[in-house]
Amino acid sequence: MIDNDKVITMTSDTVFKSVLQDRNCEDYLVDIISGITLLNKNYIKNNLVFKNSELIKDENIEKAKVTDLLIELSDNIINLEMNKKHYDGLFDKNDRYVDKIKNGLVMKGEKYGKQRKVIQINFDNFELFDERIIIKFKMMDVEKGLIRSDYLLNTDVEIYHVNLKKVRDMYYNNCSLSKLQKELLIMTLDSMEELTKVTKGCKEMEQVARKISKLTKQEEMQGIYIKEEQEEFIRQKIRQYAAAKGYEEGIEKGLEKGLEKGSLDKETKLVKNMINSGLDIKLIQKITGLTEEQIKSIK
Repeated sequence: MIDNDKVITMTSDTVFKSVLQDRNCEDYLVDIISGITLLNKNYIKNNLVFKNSELIKDENIEKAKVTDLLIELSDNIINLEMNKKHYDGLFDKNDRYVDKIKNGLVMKGEKYGKQRKVIQINFDNFELFDERIIIKFKMMDVEKGLIRSDYLLNTDVEIYHVNLKKVRDMYYNNCSLSKLQKELLIMTLDSMEELTKVTKGCKEMEQVARKISKLTKQEEMQGIYIKEEQEEFIRQKIRQYAAAKGYEEGIEKGLEKGLEKGSLDKETKLVKNMINSGLDIKLIQKITGLTEEQIKSIK
């Protein structure tokens, strides 16, 4: 059970996506997207469509809510990702989502000249690049610094990295925060008391605080949160082993096909995925608690 004052933060993938897909939190979502990309708020609000809109059904937590969070505007497709922890291959994984989106647009028959720009927003719960809160990456000519999308309309991907750790550090150092910085901060606060204090007086953020509180109290949500933590622990063990053995390549794809499809609920599929990834039996024993005989029988 979660302590009375503790809440499950938006760094949890399921809470992140459940909050941002809640129509009651739409103004908060619009604020976040506009603040990061500088797109007009009215344009976002009037054109916003969830590409996975079938997920917005009710207040119940559904297994399907862990799918990608894609937003469609008239001229843009926006993918939002919460990166709770950094690891080698994380951004390769994020970039594969972008490739899938662009390929999907072409597969659906959109002409290249009419394609919408794909925007990827990564919320990083760590500091990697520098102390800037928002960093925008675009395709650029190294020699003269020409940005390709300044010359070609809607052909390039825009990738944003949002430094949540920097905002959190500013808060705990008693720095004055803008509204956008507070909206980013509440993604990381795990105390209901702090969440209430920061959001007080702002209706957009108060809606988010209520949603987070409601999700935290749901027993099913607590189960999903524990499952997320277990899966991340296993991912890290596999990555560490792969790095030590020098065969990181292909591990992330194996994890995607296994853990992200719920194989943790089906022990045999998880073990098969570990075996196929090249893990030795002793490490699989340590991670799963299975005996050597049980693992060999699955193999």
